[in-house]
Amino acid sequence: MKEKMVNSAATRETDNIVKMLSEVLAELHGAFMKHSMSLKYQQTTTEVTKTLRKSLVSFYGEAAKLGGEEALIVQSTAINLSKVFYDVLRLSNQVETKIKEDIKFSDEAVGEISDIFKRTADLLPHVADTILTCNPLIVAHVSKEIDELTKNANESSALHMDRLCKGTCHPKASIIFMQMTQQLQDILWHLRALVAEDGMPCI
Repeated sequence: MKEKMVNSAATRETDNIVKMLSEVLAELHGAFMKHSMSLKYQQTTTEVTKTLRKSLVSFYGEAAKLGGEEALIVQSTAINLSKVFYDVLRLSNQVETKIKEDIKFSDEAVGEISDIFKRTADLLPHVADTILTCNPLIVAHVSKEIDELTKNANESSALHMDRLCKGTCHPKASIIFMQMTQQLQDILWHLRALVAEDGMPCI
């Protein structure tokens, strides 16, 4: 039977970090869909990003205070959450470039990215539940969703390359689309690491 993270400070920090990541992703998705950076978007992303950096530093500090298996669990969780955070920052750069340079996507491209974007943001609270409970039913649900989203992202990349070859997609839009798809896949990869049954953090 796998053991849960038991350090109370670490569990609180995990929950807070995942909630903030979910908030930033939701705001990014909204900006992407509206093709506009609202004042709320700018305030939220600036403030939450600053808080996330501090929280991740604090989280690493909790791992340093612990010993044995618990330290490895907390440290592994902190590493993967940090990687998700930096993938989200890279994704935000692409969304903001798209908006600032007024680069339009086709309806097909918007639909494909939007679906992966929203479902990934919606998945984050379940990832937190998985980390904190190691419940096998939640692990199975999250793993299945990650598999499906990863498959969808791969299919979107292939469809996009087909559109590019047919000349129905602008090259500049293509670069941003492919980078966004890759960054969403990177986020999913690190979420998979967080909930993996055969590795950290559920050990």
